[in-house]
Amino acid sequence: MGTLRESATEIFRKTLEEMSPANLVKKAIQVDAGHIKIQGKKLTHESRVPVYVIGAGKAVVQMAAGLESVLGNRIRDGVVIAPAGSESDLSIIQVFEGTHPVPDQQTVASSLELMDFARSIPKDACVIFLISGGASSLMEVPAGQLELEEIREVYDTLLKSGATIQEMNTVRKQLSAIKGGKLAKLLKAGTSASLIISDVPGDNPDFIASGPTTQSKSKKEDALKVLEKFGLTDKVPPAVVEFLSVHDLESEEEPHTNHRNVIIGSSGMFAKEAGKLCKDMGFSTFVSSKQYTEEADKVAEHITKEIRKMKSGKRAYIFHGESTVHVKGDGKGGRNLHLALLMSKKISRRKNTLLLSAGTDGVDGNTDVAGAFAASDTSKRAAELGMDASDYLKDFNSYHFFKTLGDLIFTGPTGNNVMDFQLILIDA
Repeated sequence: MGTLRESATEIFRKTLEEMSPANLVKKAIQVDAGHIKIQGKKLTHESRVPVYVIGAGKAVVQMAAGLESVLGNRIRDGVVIAPAGSESDLSIIQVFEGTHPVPDQQTVASSLELMDFARSIPKDACVIFLISGGASSLMEVPAGQLELEEIREVYDTLLKSGATIQEMNTVRKQLSAIKGGKLAKLLKAGTSASLIISDVPGDNPDFIASGPTTQSKSKKEDALKVLEKFGLTDKVPPAVVEFLSVHDLESEEEPHTNHRNVIIGSSGMFAKEAGKLCKDMGFSTFVSSKQYTEEADKVAEHITKEIRKMKSGKRAYIFHGESTVHVKGDGKGGRNLHLALLMSKKISRRKNTLLLSAGTDGVDGNTDVAGAFAASDTSKRAAELGMDASDYLKDFNSYHFFKTLGDLIFTGPTGNNVMDFQLILIDA
């Protein structure tokens, strides 16, 4: 397994480098005769228009660095919110801190600063929003009279419910004073664009980061239906249910008549880049064209079904998306670790097979790792140490299973977030 493991590690590492947020922004933004272009299309019809930057997300510091390297002093000022402890050498754009996956008081303070900054931008300016996954938590101000602790409780409950990211963000948008297009409504400037790195299956800007610059198509009643679907109305604070039960009469207008949403990074782009590297290494390669958004056990079944079609030789299979896990045990792990543990059982009888399952942000669930490796001999090695994968699956304790085997994947926070990535290499 050593050779396959080394190959998988190199493919993942090189793809992360090529798909770095700074690189994605540099590829998307051009300056031509004073005009700023996004993917070849003019953002402004007048040259030398001053630029202001607003953003949030796990990838936002790297995105801001890429933007500064292209636009330089064209940027008058900027405010972005990044995870606490993020390193930055930005010269123009200011970085404030927030927390993930649940907001705290620092998050709210940073978000209020960002909202004040948005209101202060002059009418004749152009605004570039930098948005990536994680911003739903990193950028938060409770709506109405809701308290932060009530919001935090809802976040925590949803994360453990098995709800999809779209369902979670349907709720988050309605409980927030900054999401669902509300941030963009604060602007006086008429020209703006959002550069978006997607962490949501389907890459719909309405759900990515809970759509701070996109008018929400969902309403309070839709958020209430999500809570009802998962039996959460009695598990969240009564004030939240009461808030969602009162219909608001809000304007249906788009926040801007001249606003563009541009997806510059996604799991599909990440998968295609990894597929090129697999082919360069001599693997016959299959790249899933569809992002998955199912429960982890169904994803494992789909992957297994696909690799059963294999012919002999060196083959690579790539899958991407975001699974859901309904946590019932009190162990330690995340979606990728749980999926790797499920797959360890399914590939135990296959020869020369290795799976890499990892989050592109470098952090899986409540752990300090990106994910784990599972191989043909994982179950056998575990049994020799007295471990049974089934027991660890029941307790949702995949982290300690793979830690004991030395099969965890450590990258540290990557500064990116385009969902989850599975690479299966077979040499048989």
